[in-house]
Amino acid sequence: MLQKKKNKTLTFICSLLPGAAEMYMGFMKNGLTLMLLFFASFMLPTVIGAGDIFIALVFVVWFFSFFHARNIANSEDDEFMQIKDRYIWEEFMGKTGIKLDSNKVNKWIAAILIIIGVSALWNNISDIAVRYIPESAWNEIYPVVSAVPGLVFAILVIIAGIMLIRGKKESLSDTEMPTGIEDKGAN
Repeated sequence: MLQKKKNKTLTFICSLLPGAAEMYMGFMKNGLTLMLLFFASFMLPTVIGAGDIFIALVFVVWFFSFFHARNIANSEDDEFMQIKDRYIWEEFMGKTGIKLDSNKVNKWIAAILIIIGVSALWNNISDIAVRYIPESAWNEIYPVVSAVPGLVFAILVIIAGIMLIRGKKESLSDTEMPTGIEDKGAN
């Protein structure tokens, strides 16, 4: 899609919903990722059961998106034409950023859909179980049943963090020291 400056009033109105103004101006990747981050910031606290801790994330994403859209909309024409439609994280990571090919995207989407499906299945099973389990027993079981999705999510986050650390260590160990630089402690 061709990026183009649009009506300033409509751009401002669209900038109230994260990602919408970017999409309105033709930056579809940029707008879509901002919109996904915004709605994920609502979903994340609900899934892990820690709304108080992550509520600030909603505001950070909203403010970033609002001012990001305003900066793009108010840029000079020649500067605007130089802006490329990229995923939002590529703006921060530059050329070393996350490269997404269609296979990676498909795997991530599949994983997210599986997690959403398992969560919905868990909620439905617990809704059915409440009908068949006596109320006195359910009052004892419910705290455990309601905590399982948050525990599973926490475990997945820890595993992902460990995988990222291992990947970073491997990439750092794969790089060699430039020639001519020696360890002075070896003398």
